[in-house]
Amino acid sequence: DLPSESFGDVPITKRVYDLEDLHRLSTSGQDLGEISIDFEKRFGEPLPCLPADSSGSSYKGFVLLIPGHILREIYSDFGPRLLQRNVRSFLQARGKVNRGIRDTILNEPDKFLAYNNGITLTAQAVHMKNGGILSVDGLQIVNGGQTTASLLAARNGKADLSDVFIVAKLIEIESSEHDELLRNVSRYSNTQNRVQEADFSANDPFHIGLEQLSRTSWAPPADGATGHTKWFYERARGQYQDARASSGTPAGRRKFGLENPSRQRFSKTDVAKFEQTWDQLPHRVSSGAQKNFSDFMIRLAGRDQSQADKVFYEKLIAKAILFKQSERIVQRQSFGGYRANIVTYTLAFLSHA
Repeated sequence: DLPSESFGDVPITKRVYDLEDLHRLSTSGQDLGEISIDFEKRFGEPLPCLPADSSGSSYKGFVLLIPGHILREIYSDFGPRLLQRNVRSFLQARGKVNRGIRDTILNEPDKFLAYNNGITLTAQAVHMKNGGILSVDGLQIVNGGQTTASLLAARNGKADLSDVFIVAKLIEIESSEHDELLRNVSRYSNTQNRVQEADFSANDPFHIGLEQLSRTSWAPPADGATGHTKWFYERARGQYQDARASSGTPAGRRKFGLENPSRQRFSKTDVAKFEQTWDQLPHRVSSGAQKNFSDFMIRLAGRDQSQADKVFYEKLIAKAILFKQSERIVQRQSFGGYRANIVTYTLAFLSHA
């Protein structure tokens, strides 16, 4: 440990940065890139499909029957990145729907096609060969994330999927219509697991940008700690547990936990809570998570802040630190209730002062 110093009233903390630290600094905030898959190169042949007649439209449609092992391998390669445009990430096998998917995979795999509703995919470009899909660029699963992730989760990725097939609808969206049409495809195709109002804003460019920043931005070590960490933005419900489970081995999960502490996980409604509190709107924060989030999104659109940048993100995390620490302070006072209201009004007053 290097001794701390001070410059007048300013404390100075010394730290040693190695090559890994410098790499994290240089890559912080960079885009993770789009997902591209060459089916012929990866699986030996193009993926058979039935093109839909969508002439005159801003998209092209295809219907596919995807073998379970192919979908499992794709998800194993890319994990939660494949669900970035889904309103939810994998919710594990806790709910009734997901337990049913798992049980069908394990006990009645030949009936999976009959029981399952199928999945919906989007792509920015679909390349054809001999009537099949040779490759895709910008692939996303916008509905069916629970089905896809369940294929990998069943028996820790070792379930026999030779009799499992999934009906898939693939939509190629032109770049000029991409974001708006993709958001609508995601919204209208999700019906199985309960969806909260805030979930439908998951594909807003603001939240997508915030997620990308959270995955690549490293926070400096806290006093007394040695390793850098990230603040994990859960843009879609279940992303944190899904990313942790996708880390593979117990050692991989431990590393994920060290780099992404659960206490530094935050959601869309948390973002609204932090921002609305600092904007001195504690009465709106006190109206409840979903109502406050809706109000935040309306105000965000009014400010025309469609993209989150690194400066906004770092200020947001500063507000998150203030909020979470204030929650701990208020909790220790044992007021007997109203913690959320006390915290938001206190910090709103601090912002005003």
